[in-house]
Amino acid sequence: MAKRILVPIVLDTPTDYTLAAISAARIARKTGGMVRLALLTPLPPPRVDRHDRVIADTEREMERLAAHAERHLRSMAAEMEGVPVEMVIRFGRPSAELSIEVEVFGPDLIALATPRDSGLRGLLRAWQLRRAAVASKVPVVLLPLPSAGGDARSRGAMAVPALR
Repeated sequence: MAKRILVPIVLDTPTDYTLAAISAARIARKTGGMVRLALLTPLPPPRVDRHDRVIADTEREMERLAAHAERHLRSMAAEMEGVPVEMVIRFGRPSAELSIEVEVFGPDLIALATPRDSGLRGLLRAWQLRRAAVASKVPVVLLPLPSAGGDARSRGAMAVPALR
């Protein structure tokens, strides 16, 4: 039984992770578990103006991005209807941060969103996360998502068999 479900989220791919989170919440609801939304994002470079003067260093950029990401995660958690949800934001290489998050959280299941009709960059990012998740020895379930603008109702709720 999946009591602790980890949902890694990488925002630089053109998919709606809310559907994956809702699907993970359905699994958690059936097993009496909880969901942890882990937003994994690369370390941001300093923000500069048009004259190459630093406006915000990396730390301030991380604070700004974390505040924006927290609002996004809260809106996703609101869609989960009564399932206990934890949220975490990690900066660094997404695959490395996923490995750290697996070690810290100790999930029973990792629910990876698989973007459909994604470009090469999105497919590469999904492949890296899958590789890191499978290496963790935690079962992985792939939650198919529709492409941006696609019909989300019927395709977002299904899951393919877990990898081990």
